Amino acid sequence: MSGDIQISPHVGELFVKYGVRRQYRSGEVLLEKGALSAQAGFLVKGQLRTFCLGPSGDEISLFYLGPGNLFGSSALVYHAKVMVSVSAISPAEVYLLAADRFWKLWQEHGYPPQDLMAHFVRRITMLSDYICCSHFLEDDKRVAYFLHTCCASSGPSIPYTHEQIAAITGMSRVSVTRILKQFREAGILRQSYRRIEILAPQRLWSLPPWDIFWTEPLSESAKNFSEKGLAFLAHWR
Repeated sequence: MSGDIQISPHVGELFVKYGVRRQYRSGEVLLEKGALSAQAGFLVKGQLRTFCLGPSGDEISLFYLGPGNLFGSSALVYHAKVMVSVSAISPAEVYLLAADRFWKLWQEHGYPPQDLMAHFVRRITMLSDYICCSHFLEDDKRVAYFLHTCCASSGPSIPYTHEQIAAITGMSRVSVTRILKQFREAGILRQSYRRIEILAPQRLWSLPPWDIFWTEPLSESAKNFSEKGLAFLAHWR
C-alpha cells in the first residue's frame, strides 16, 4: 500500500535543520531488517520502498514512501532492531537524526506531541488495513483499495508503475494491468508514463466493502489521545 503520511511540518523542520544529509542511489538499501538503529530518517526527494524478506528470500513489499515521510521511526520510540528493510527505488535524498537528539530538540521547541503520535497511530492502522486487504479482498477490489488509499493520502496523481502496484498488492503484473485497463475504460482513471490519475475517486469507494477498513484521517479523539500516548512512549524510552 501507499505509506504516504504527510507528517507535521515541525517534524520535517527538525530533521532538515539538525539532521545529517544523505543521498542514495536507486536500489540502495537504507535500512536492513534486523540491524540495530538509533536514528530515523526524513525523505525530501525520491521514493523509498519498505519490504520484508521471507525465509526463501522472497520479498514482500509493504509501503512506498514519497517526500515528506518518515522512515525507521520505531527508533524514535526505542532503540531496537529495524522492523522492515528500506530501499530507494529512485535517487533519494534524506536527512537522518539520532533519536536522543530528536527528543531533546522536540522538547526544546515545545512542539505539540500529537504531531508525532498521529504518525504512529496512522502507520499501525495502514498496516492493519494492508493485512485485511491482502487476505479478504478480490483482485479488482484490492487494486481499488490501493488506489483509494493513495488518493486519500497524497492526492489523485499516483506515481506508481504496474510492477510496483503488483508487488504491493501481492498480485501479478498481468492482473494489475488488466484491472487498470477496466478502470480506465470505465472512466475511473487515466494513465501516463509511470503515473495514474484518479478521475472519479467516488467510483473506487463504491467497489470494496469500505466498512471493514478505516481509511479516513485521524479523528479528533485519536489526536487528543495522542498527547498522553506520546508522553507515555517518551517516558518508556
